[in-house]
Amino acid sequence: MKHLTACAAMTALCLATLAPAPADALSDDQKKGLAALLALGVGIAAAKHGKDHNSTSQWDEDRYGKPFSPSAGVLCVPKQQHCFHDGAISWRWTRRIFGS
Repeated sequence: MKHLTACAAMTALCLATLAPAPADALSDDQKKGLAALLALGVGIAAAKHGKDHNSTSQWDEDRYGKPFSPSAGVLCVPKQQHCFHDGAISWRWTRRIFGS
């Protein structure tokens, strides 16, 4: 929720700078400060986004076991005894590896 609030605040700030205003409304120093603030916000959001989607740290080996690949494009999960081929469940590979 904090991430959504931060993104909404950054969007509002960006849109506010695009709104028509008198030419002398912001000084050059203020424009530079806003640009630096925007760059900092984008950098923080990108770093946070990268950490949230790290799939290697979110895999639960206690629940699913250590996945293995018997062939290219095939991934088998031992505790559930299911195999997937190109992202879809493959009953052929499941029967071949686990026998049922």
